[in-house]
Amino acid sequence: MRARLDAALREREAARRAADAAEAEFVEAMRQALAAGVTVTEVAELTGYHRNSVRRIVDSAENAEG
Repeated sequence: MRARLDAALREREAARRAADAAEAEFVEAMRQALAAGVTVTEVAELTGYHRNSVRRIVDSAENAEG
């Protein structure tokens, strides 16, 4: 039973890392789109996010980079 739990924990951690990497890639793609002149409205329509959420996500990522 311990081995199964350990395996499940490793799998969950790998999935979290993959999800974090995918999220970072997604945010970077939004940032690049905005930098290339795509409007916030268009990014919102393409992603399903609200315009304010797009701004918040991209601003938060830029602030985290410093």
